[in-house]
Amino acid sequence: MPWKICVLSFFLSFMGLEAGAENLLVLAGSASKPVLEDAIAAFEQAEGASATLVLGGSGELLSQVRLTGKGDLYLPGSHDFLERARTFGLIATGSEKVLAYLVPALVVPASNPAGIKCLEDLAKPGVRIGIGHPETVCVGLYAVEILEKSGLSSRIRPTITAYFESCAKVANSVILGSVDAVIGWREFGSWSPGKLLVIPLPSDRIPRVATLPGAVLTTASNPELAKRFLEFMASEKGRAIYSKWGYLTAPDDVASLAPKATLGGFYELPKGWK
Repeated sequence: MPWKICVLSFFLSFMGLEAGAENLLVLAGSASKPVLEDAIAAFEQAEGASATLVLGGSGELLSQVRLTGKGDLYLPGSHDFLERARTFGLIATGSEKVLAYLVPALVVPASNPAGIKCLEDLAKPGVRIGIGHPETVCVGLYAVEILEKSGLSSRIRPTITAYFESCAKVANSVILGSVDAVIGWREFGSWSPGKLLVIPLPSDRIPRVATLPGAVLTTASNPELAKRFLEFMASEKGRAIYSKWGYLTAPDDVASLAPKATLGGFYELPKGWK
């Protein structure tokens, strides 16, 4: 059976899937969308299994697992949301793996009509900025951390005109022209070549680099198959798929772009952003 992709709004429609030994329900932040589309197809072919991929904001997906008690694998867009899942007793002990890394960056349309060159430019009058919802979307949480730690939050926050429900929507907002810039991931540039321009942040403006983790859920109906999927994602073949889409898979590669950044970790969203 070919893989299926469904957005969060259709999540519950897939909860009636038979709990067969050869089906996986994979819940993933949309920061991993292109990689997982390729990886699930390859895994299904190798294993003769089937998998349903549910993409969305990492926080919303976690809420759905808590609500339904369904799901085999959780692959959020950062370690922050994996830790939240752990506090709810949803992560199987010893199952966690770090699969790749995401580097924060400014992302603008390829033509860059607003002339954005640096973080300070986001405070220009009339510039429309977008970020992910910081309570539920990993890249939104990282955007807030960057603004707060750079001391630019009070200047840039008034120019934020849109908050998006997933990484995919953050990236698409730039392509559609609904915003002039987003604080997103460097990896967005490989999603839509020629349509997006990635503006790297100086290393001293990148406090953290996101780890892309994966773990088996305690709600898993197929824990052994779920474990094999994570092993595949962490294997040479799996990492090659990440690399194909421009994701970093080695800490040394991250250090060359953000030598002062912490890998992973947890950031507590300030009350004023909740």
